[in-house]
Amino acid sequence: MVQFMSAEQFSMSTTRLYLSNNDLSGSLPSSLDNLTALKFLDIRGNSKLSTTLSPELQRKQQSGTLTYLFDNNTIPSPPPSHPSRPPSPTNNVIIIVIAIGVPLLVISVAIATFLWWRKYKRSIATKQNESYGSSPLPNYHAKNDANIQQGENPNRKPQSRGPEHIPIFYNHKFSYNDLQKITNDFKNRIGMGGFGCVYLGQLENGPQVAVKMLAQSSKQGVKEFLAEAQNLARVHHKNLVSLTGYCIDENCMALVYEYMQEGNLHHKLKDNETPLSWKQRLQIAYESALGLEYLHKACNPPLIHRDIKTSNILLNANLEAKIADFGLSRTFDNDAISHVSTRIVGTPGYLDPEYYLSNQLSVKSDVFSFGVVLLEIITGRPPNCADLGGNLVQWVHQKLTGGDIESVVDPRMQGKYDINSVWKVTELACRCTAPTSSQRPTMNAVVAELNESKYLEMSMEEIHIQSTTNLATDVSLDSNFEMAYIGGLSAPGPSVR
Repeated sequence: MVQFMSAEQFSMSTTRLYLSNNDLSGSLPSSLDNLTALKFLDIRGNSKLSTTLSPELQRKQQSGTLTYLFDNNTIPSPPPSHPSRPPSPTNNVIIIVIAIGVPLLVISVAIATFLWWRKYKRSIATKQNESYGSSPLPNYHAKNDANIQQGENPNRKPQSRGPEHIPIFYNHKFSYNDLQKITNDFKNRIGMGGFGCVYLGQLENGPQVAVKMLAQSSKQGVKEFLAEAQNLARVHHKNLVSLTGYCIDENCMALVYEYMQEGNLHHKLKDNETPLSWKQRLQIAYESALGLEYLHKACNPPLIHRDIKTSNILLNANLEAKIADFGLSRTFDNDAISHVSTRIVGTPGYLDPEYYLSNQLSVKSDVFSFGVVLLEIITGRPPNCADLGGNLVQWVHQKLTGGDIESVVDPRMQGKYDINSVWKVTELACRCTAPTSSQRPTMNAVVAELNESKYLEMSMEEIHIQSTTNLATDVSLDSNFEMAYIGGLSAPGPSVR
């Protein structure tokens, strides 16, 4: 069940709030009163959400400064008067006419409003498509002094703004000057992504953020940039990177999201100084699977990531895993549809072979990519490696035919793992990377099996700790007897008189 977002997550300057068809529950928070500029509120399609407005919002609705749309719109009738004499037949006729006419008038107005609103949304969508078609931002690729080149310190202020018809994001909108301030003139570059450079920043209220700038020579364009912004704005899960805000100017586009101190899983698996233990790897795999399960099952409509890989799994200071980079994500408009035809995108080594051959995308394409991630977590090897004699999936399958699991496991773990837990996850990864989607498990099943593997590992860890404690106790007793013998003393025990 999706819970209602707090009003603090929206800008105080928000004028329109579209929350329809989000499976929200509970009641409307009173903190919505803080949105002083709010003029339009749409909560239709949330059957478990209370439609009762706060007194402040009711006053705004009655005064005509707030348009409020919800399921089964009704206009409360005024309280009945108390006449001093019985109503005449003429009055009865008038009352009947009013009783029939007013609801019909209300229904007519509601239908007209709905048709107008649908037409308005279509016109906005058409303008957006025209604005972000072959040349999304005017003069974005023109070579002038205001353009920001990839690899260049972007400390020059753009001269003009972007198009007027931009998508509405319910996150903070930063100006270019804001980005300069929070990144200290873009001095601390912490990475390079598909969009361009990523800089470390810090907001005035304290939290650190990552600022991902769209470079002019980026392989991913404005379409992917907007897709990631829109998807991040609507997904809310502890194992998905959260969007803090965005910047859209004619010559500057950027996403501002939470900073993950430990970088990505790809680099962490290559760390020889502090290699990840099997327990840590299992937890990271489990948390990543939870995020992917949310995209497939809890999102409305469901979302396919299309680029699951270790470099898109980020880790915070506590090694908590969060999925990032939603620029290639694709939604399903209908849960009944098993797949959709689309152009092939993704990263070699993680790409579903069935999707590659048929152009038929499904949630099982993400499952295949996640299976490759599991194999990386187990082996510490990349999906394509020359010394494997093929790709990682084929290499692991060949090794497992002889039952040799130890030659597959990352030697940096130094054998400190429960062999049953490793076998279970390896077999799960092999099923996830089956050649046909019908043979692969769902992400629900993947989450359940990873959870079982965690318990196996924890149980063996407890047994090992207990056995180590017992051994230490036995050694201590033996030492006491030995020391007593050497010193010519009586061995500890009951005395004999």
